[in-house]
Amino acid sequence: MTDWRIDNAKWTRGAVLRLAKYSRPREDWDHDHCEGCWAKFMESGPPDALTQGYVTKDNHRWICPQCFRDLKDEMGWKLL
Repeated sequence: MTDWRIDNAKWTRGAVLRLAKYSRPREDWDHDHCEGCWAKFMESGPPDALTQGYVTKDNHRWICPQCFRDLKDEMGWKLL
């Protein structure tokens, strides 16, 4: 059975990622979601919000640590 997160994260196939602390892109933006599982990234917030993960070079697409571990080979992600 295919992992449903692969289809969600299809825009990141082959992406080069770096581990980073989440930083919102502008003042009126308070969170982003993991491209795979939709976990929430925030600078601060509820206990289940992630504050660190893997992000594309343009700081636009975020991947949570769990999805990175589970999907990195299938998705062909590379680390900077």
